[in-house]
Amino acid sequence: MNKYSIYAGAALITLAISTTSCRKEKGCMDVNSPNYSSTAEKDDESCIDVPSTYAFTNEAGESTVSFGGQQQRLEMLSELVSYMKTANAVGTTVDAATLKSMYANESYTWTDGDALGMTGSSKQLKSKTAGGDAGVQAMFETYMDDLAALSALAYDNSAEEYGQGGVWTNGTKTYLQSANGLEYTQLIEKGLMCAVFMNQMTNNYLNSVVSDGTEIADGKNYSDMQHHWDEAFGYFTSEATFSADGDGTDRFWGKYANGRESVLGSATTIVEAFIRGRAAIDHENTVMRDEQIVIIKNEMERICAGTAIHYLNGAISNITDPTKLNHELSEAYAFTNGLRYGDNSITGIGISATDIDAALALIGTDFSLVTTAKLNSAIDIIAAGTGLTSYKSEL
Repeated sequence: MNKYSIYAGAALITLAISTTSCRKEKGCMDVNSPNYSSTAEKDDESCIDVPSTYAFTNEAGESTVSFGGQQQRLEMLSELVSYMKTANAVGTTVDAATLKSMYANESYTWTDGDALGMTGSSKQLKSKTAGGDAGVQAMFETYMDDLAALSALAYDNSAEEYGQGGVWTNGTKTYLQSANGLEYTQLIEKGLMCAVFMNQMTNNYLNSVVSDGTEIADGKNYSDMQHHWDEAFGYFTSEATFSADGDGTDRFWGKYANGRESVLGSATTIVEAFIRGRAAIDHENTVMRDEQIVIIKNEMERICAGTAIHYLNGAISNITDPTKLNHELSEAYAFTNGLRYGDNSITGIGISATDIDAALALIGTDFSLVTTAKLNSAIDIIAAGTGLTSYKSEL
């Protein structure tokens, strides 16, 4: 072999190495795309747009979204609230056994205006309360007993005097409230929003998806992971087309998130996170999925805390209007206590049970004893524990 052959061989090897080293891995380089590739060095224009609404289909064009159980439970609470509010009129009583039958969906015939199949369904609110905690379930059933007993008094408390339970009125607003001002309808409605809807969303389903299977279930169009993510979304809103101009903003978390939107932006953030997370699941992007889980949990705590602060601010503004004050404080009390059912509080990432208890002690359960100073102190505790100190005066 002559020296020219050696040089030619070396040149070919160098060329091969050079060619190999210049070949870049292709893929989607947009970090906001559900098929983002962290190893891609050259964008191949394969990035996928995230849909604008909660609508996802398979290759056959069939919907893969399912959260019917959550739609039923949201409607169950809506009907329960409507029944409880009938007692805001003097002489209209509600029955404790009926309230509990609705709560546990036992032998109750629902109106079911949207034909969701609620009557005879296995779905219920009670079993999902605080993950099935018997003590918390009993607390809500005691509220129902107290509400029924209060309605039976048929007392017109137009004088707005503490010490006498009945239908309080300030001439404009009329509510059934206890002798100490507690409004059980608010404690039950807002309490179940937290102990059922928020708890199931953040502490159950968003935690379970990380270990769920991704195979399409037999007889279904979706995997366990897709379905459990959908169920978490269904506890936030029953509307796949949730929007600030109407859809899904008429009740429960969709309503209260939208109510704090101008200050916190949480409604938009949560819905976008749910959509992005579902798209990430569909494309096996676990990093993006897990990022959205954190966002949703944080924003749910902010909405709950922000709404509690909102009502405490309202109570301060209405400190001389007993009927309105009682109403505002009942909602504030329920949302403050409800913070303990969110995953951030449960896992010690968010506001502590100690801080929640301290804020509740300042609000108290005898609203005739509240002061502006106490309510401001409660606001400070809640805001500090949830990162809302800079927003507390705006809420």
